[in-house]
Amino acid sequence: MGYQIQGVLLRAKPETAGLAALEKAYGYKLFELTGRDLWLLDLGVPEPVPGDLKMVKAARPLASSYVDALRVIGCDEEPLAQLAWLTAGAAAARQLRQPVLVFISDDEDLDFVAVVAPEGVSVIGDKLCNYLLRWEGGALVIQPFVSDGAGQEPPTPPDELALIPKATLLPIETLTAGGYPLHGNVLAEIGTFAQGDVPLGIGTWSHGPQGSLTLIEAKGMNNSGWDRAAGDAPRAR
Repeated sequence: MGYQIQGVLLRAKPETAGLAALEKAYGYKLFELTGRDLWLLDLGVPEPVPGDLKMVKAARPLASSYVDALRVIGCDEEPLAQLAWLTAGAAAARQLRQPVLVFISDDEDLDFVAVVAPEGVSVIGDKLCNYLLRWEGGALVIQPFVSDGAGQEPPTPPDELALIPKATLLPIETLTAGGYPLHGNVLAEIGTFAQGDVPLGIGTWSHGPQGSLTLIEAKGMNNSGWDRAAGDAPRAR
């Protein structure tokens, strides 16, 4: 595993009762963004294994066509951590009674982001293998791509993608020199959700400069990738 970011961004300080439910399900660390009325919740979401049908069953009611496309593209051989985080984001929105932006992204494979309200998912942006996926309002757009000059073979979209309701498969796109941007989907959504810049180092190789976060509370979770940005963090209770 290379460089990875993950978490749930909030526009209002979460209530104690909702946090207690998330502690029981996952464990968490709650941070406040310096100089912004925003909060970042890191959750102890278990790392999934390929072919985890229980995780698929939990995520599918949230955005069925998106989940089906991931399974087709990944042939049930990918761990699909984004589904575990989608389910966790939906739980956070429901328990905290507010819209959230949930994300998990790394420097190799993952670039998932979703905006979820207590009543359901509104937007999902994702990347799996050489496919970009955008789910919004029940409609799914799938964009196969190849990086120019990288010596890659263009993807061959599986026929099963055409059977997914409300899904549109676009022609293969060739990305310009430089290839796919780091955390591209997350970066595209987070500014809109937060209504401005977010000092978390997203789009770079940093978890944010030290002091960009303040640890508010840690329960059931010992370590977070955001600890350095918050300085010395106490252990979870």
